[in-house]
Parts: sequence; C-alpha cells; structure tokens
Amino acid sequence: MQTTLRIDDATYREAKTEAARLGVTLTRFIEEALRQRIAAGHNGNEARRAEIEERNRMMESLLRRTAHFRVGRKPKRKEMNER
Repeated sequence: MQTTLRIDDATYREAKTEAARLGVTLTRFIEEALRQRIAAGHNGNEARRAEIEERNRMMESLLRRTAHFRVGRKPKRKEMNER
C-alpha cells in the first residue's frame, strides 16, 4: 500500500540516516519501527491486564482473610432491628 505521510524534517533526516546506517530502505525502516511500536503496545496491554488481575486476586484474598473483622462493638439485637 502506498500512502503519504507528513514527517518533521529533523525526524525524517534522522530516520533516513539510521536506515542508511542499517543498510535498509527508509520504507523498510519505517515499517519495522511501526511493527515494533505496535508489538510493544500489545505487550504493554497484556502486562497491564496481568497486573490488574494480580491486584484483584490479592484484594480478594485480603477480603477473605479480613471479612470476620469488625470495626467497633458488635451491635445488639435491638439495634440491628431498628436499622
């Protein structure tokens, strides 16, 4: 596919220089950079999701272990019925 991109002059020159240093075309250099960026995004999402799942597991475990604790005194039957 062909497309037109607007790239900052300095960024273009750096990319062109780096592509030449690596011995690849600018097109290939940009394609590889995009693939790496996309892959990093996917990996980042997976890592974030795993971190959230681990945090949720820890919270559930903490809640199970502390569910029997009460704050303050135990209410009397009459007080419970008035609520």
